[in-house]
Formats: sequence, C-alpha cells, structure tokens
Amino acid sequence: MKTNIKIARVEIIPINKIKFIKGNRNTYESHIQKMYDLIDTNGFADTIKVIPKEDYYCAVEGQHRVSALKLHGVKEVPCSIIDWLGEDVEEIQRFIISLNAHNKTWDLIDSIKSWADLKKENYGYLLDKVKNYNNVLSVGSIVSCFDGIRRQHNSVKKGKLKILDKDFSETLLEAMKNFVVSNGKKKANSKITYCAAELIYNSGDDIRYKVLQAFLLAANTHLNTTEEPLPDGDKAFDYWFEEVVMKTYYPIIKQNMI
Repeated sequence: MKTNIKIARVEIIPINKIKFIKGNRNTYESHIQKMYDLIDTNGFADTIKVIPKEDYYCAVEGQHRVSALKLHGVKEVPCSIIDWLGEDVEEIQRFIISLNAHNKTWDLIDSIKSWADLKKENYGYLLDKVKNYNNVLSVGSIVSCFDGIRRQHNSVKKGKLKILDKDFSETLLEAMKNFVVSNGKKKANSKITYCAAELIYNSGDDIRYKVLQAFLLAANTHLNTTEEPLPDGDKAFDYWFEEVVMKTYYPIIKQNMI
C-alpha cells in the first residue's frame, strides 16, 4: 500500500485568476462547445486542477471546462490545488501529459507541440517536420522516421526524444513521402509506412541506406506488377520485409547489380 499519496485540497477560485499554462495542448472550439452543452444539460462542472503561482493559478487539466464556464458567465470555480510540484518545468510537463492522457484530444502531436513550446531539444524541429509532411504521412509515420518505433512513441510523449541520425531520418522521411505520393494512401497506407520506417531505421547504421533502397525497389515492384496489396498487419509485414526485402532485394542493392 502506498503511504506517500498526495491529496489535493479543493478551493473556490475566481475564474479570472486561472491561466492556461504554456506547453499544454491547444483548446478546440468543438470541444469547448461540447463542454458548454454538457454543463448546460447537467447543471454542474467538475473541479479544475491547478498549480498555484504568486497571484494566479495555472490550469493543468480542465482548460476546455474553464473556457466553457466563462461562456456561461461563471465567476468562481472549485479547483483542486496541486501544490507539490515546485518549479521543475519538465516534472510539471510530465504531470500535465499524464493527467490528460486519457482524453482523446491529447494525441501524439499535442505532446510534440507541448515539448516544443518548452524549447525541449529536437521538438521544435520535429514539430516542423510534422507540419510539413502531415498532408501526406500520418503523424505516427513521421515520428517513426526519427525514433524508429512503430507505435506508442512513449519516449517522444515523455519529452525524451533522441534522434540518432538526423540526416538519415530526413532521407527516410522524404522517401516515405515520395512512396505514398507515387502509390497513393490506399496502397501505401500508414500501417505500411510506419512498419517500414521502424524496420529500416533499426536495420543497422552501416546498411540503413541500402535497406531503404531495397524496400523501395521491392515495394514499388510489387505494387506495379500485381493487384495484390502489400501486407499491412505487423506479423505479415515483418515476414514480407524479411523474406522479400532483406533476402531478395537487399542482396541485389548490396552487390550494386542495378
């Protein structure tokens, strides 16, 4: 049994003293409207979690409720006071993300933006890549080109992104974009691109570029010569990648036969 559980005290706070903390996710008008309607229907709102500052409070959870309550003309709101975090920016940031992780609007790009707002190394750069490539690739596929993971991206969400080879990641990202543009999102869907990005990224420092070439040759040859789609389930794709890309096409690329 835990003996160090912290219990937040609840106080009634003037709503105009609640500010939105830098690094939290964006608010969305549609969600504010949803919260406005829920409050209107149910007649109440839950407490807002805040961190006390010198003469104001930072909302770490409940931004949409605060915005909706202001539209309702509410002047004071009950708040749970989180007063044990101190001034450690990264600790506060991780607390914010963990509080909001259950909310469907807190997704991977929200986490990236959040750390970018706090000037965390590599996150502003990654956010720019997401903005530039998201019209073609999913956010998950873009991030896979930089962290070599096909799902979850927990290190990215926790502010611990490490880019091992930025030059290769940029090459991989551009190659994945061109692959999708050439074949269309139906044939080159996000399951294929993030699985391929992970396997290529983790193939080894000395062979990554050749493995990328082998994948593109194998995938494009398949899509141009058959009506059958590429496998996009994890196990099926991994098997195809090993048998077709690595055992058939990689040796061709390695031996410079084309």
